[in-house]
Amino acid sequence: MWNKDRSLLLSLGLVRALLIIIPVLCLCSPWMVRWYDLTDLDGIGLLDGSVFVPLMLCLNTAGVCAMVCLVYLYRLLANIRKSEVFVHQNCKCLRIISWCCLLASVPFAVFGLWRFLSFVMAFTALFFGIILRVVKNVIEQAVALREENDYTI
Repeated sequence: MWNKDRSLLLSLGLVRALLIIIPVLCLCSPWMVRWYDLTDLDGIGLLDGSVFVPLMLCLNTAGVCAMVCLVYLYRLLANIRKSEVFVHQNCKCLRIISWCCLLASVPFAVFGLWRFLSFVMAFTALFFGIILRVVKNVIEQAVALREENDYTI
């Protein structure tokens, strides 16, 4: 039977797997980007020419943001596993994850000058960052209420 403990273990396992997969993808990115650069996609952006350097910068910047996100997501899940849900540390984790999403949207927006489809990735990362900010604010309010209740006799 599927339950919250198994769901949490699945999430932790997926985060661990991504902590391995993303650096491998970053190491393989020159070959993938070189192949992508060879495809004839002229006219689908404002700027023409080789996209090797801008795409490498975009992907590696996003990869760093993703790794930071995953580290803090792992910490968040570990706290939830210890039944520490409404604590300041979780707010800090959510804050950092949201900032990483917001920061990851910047290189994708810049790469959108070469390939318009990149604007979709930029918007998605920006949207996730904003949603996480809202969730972080809700958790912060819950932490404040919990602390207030703890001090009430």
